[in-house]
Amino acid sequence: MFEVETFSYLKQIYPFEWVMLTIYMLVLLGISFFIQVSNIKKQPVYRYYLGGVAMKAFSAVVFCLIYIYYYNGGDTVCYYETSRALVNLGMKDPASFWKVMTTAPSVENYFLFDDKTGFPWAFMYYDTQTFFVAKLIAPILFVAFRSYLVSGVVLSWLSFFGIWRFFLMLCRHYPAIEKRLALGVIFVPSVLFWGSGILKDTITFSAVCWFIVGIEGFFILKKSRLKNAAIFIVASYVLISIKAYIMISLLPGVFLWLLYSRFSRFKSYFLRYMSVPFIVIFSLAAGYGLLSVLGDSLGKFSVAHMLETASITQRDLKQDYYHGSSFDIGEFDPTISGVISKAPAAMAVGLFRPFIWEAHNVVMLVSGLENLVYLSLTLMLFARFIMQPKKFFRTFFNDPLLLFMFTYTLLFSVLVGLSTSNFGALVRFKIPFLPAFICFLLILNYKLARKRSGAPAGDYSPLVNPGTIRYDEKTGIITKAGR
Repeated sequence: MFEVETFSYLKQIYPFEWVMLTIYMLVLLGISFFIQVSNIKKQPVYRYYLGGVAMKAFSAVVFCLIYIYYYNGGDTVCYYETSRALVNLGMKDPASFWKVMTTAPSVENYFLFDDKTGFPWAFMYYDTQTFFVAKLIAPILFVAFRSYLVSGVVLSWLSFFGIWRFFLMLCRHYPAIEKRLALGVIFVPSVLFWGSGILKDTITFSAVCWFIVGIEGFFILKKSRLKNAAIFIVASYVLISIKAYIMISLLPGVFLWLLYSRFSRFKSYFLRYMSVPFIVIFSLAAGYGLLSVLGDSLGKFSVAHMLETASITQRDLKQDYYHGSSFDIGEFDPTISGVISKAPAAMAVGLFRPFIWEAHNVVMLVSGLENLVYLSLTLMLFARFIMQPKKFFRTFFNDPLLLFMFTYTLLFSVLVGLSTSNFGALVRFKIPFLPAFICFLLILNYKLARKRSGAPAGDYSPLVNPGTIRYDEKTGIITKAGR
């Protein structure tokens, strides 16, 4: 099984892969069942764990089948074939494999491959960010015996750990709505589909979740600081290496979250609200400064080149070779003023398109139906703002985590809307921020509804409803009264 194969391009799922899939699924589901049973008594929220893993694995299988038999290939297959060439090289010549894995792509390294190992796709090999993904996937292919189907399932399972940790974090802050949060983080159809295959988005979404969890653990909870520092540093490295613009979207919101977490402790609402403009300005300046320092390491996503990159990418994605799935918000100058002029349209695209009437296939139809739900939740939130603006602002500004999700969502949606003119790419690019957007809508709508009914909505605290929820600060365990 581990001999160097005669290279051939992937055109079908082979029978041995289905046998292996059955074995791997039994193992992965068995491990997940053990994790659920071991934790569910102390943390009842673990009742969603096994179902979440099963849905991720199922989505990975569906994703593989659709890309092989419906799309007849695509980026995911190119990632697989590039990684498979790496694995073959590793089995033929470990020294050459190590050289390719640890040095920048070069023509010299490219010709370490041959007809037996297969050659990486050139457009992926010479793109540093893309080839980094192929390097990450290579060990998974080795464990999965170079099976495309099994590799997709294993990658989706590994990515679920970060998603689950993010979900647990939200449940700790908002335990009264854990079921809604499960729907907003774990069981979103488009996130399951596009976040479960061999793609950048599967890795970046999980990395975003790990980054948020690590930031909270290190700076806010101040627990297991060495472990949490390692988590957010590694997650940052992965994001910068694959899609640096995600870090550009995250950093201002992170600074706002961390700073406002301290200012929100002021008893005076006046002082709390007066601090907001200064915190926002400082957060944007700090984020810009850090990104400017990173500079060359961000490549085409550096502050100096990001807007030009977005403009070029947008023009490419609306070309005729994308078969009618393109849209156009109009070209823009790669300047701050040019971005501001297009920001509202870009934000609308990033948050709510494709609309249901713009769907031309089943995949787009699912995304269109989801966007209709998000638009409805947004309109509901807007109506509550109109009816009770004072309570809206008080509830919103009492919760630094909501401020973070709001800032991150808006910045990411603008960047995605500006740089994308193709619905197929759009629904994929939205994955890393979509759960944050959904949870923002669910949490704020819930809090305002509770306030209007006279019931306590809870502030930024694990104890949303002290009569029914218990939180152990030492262990981080959530329980309900009577359990």
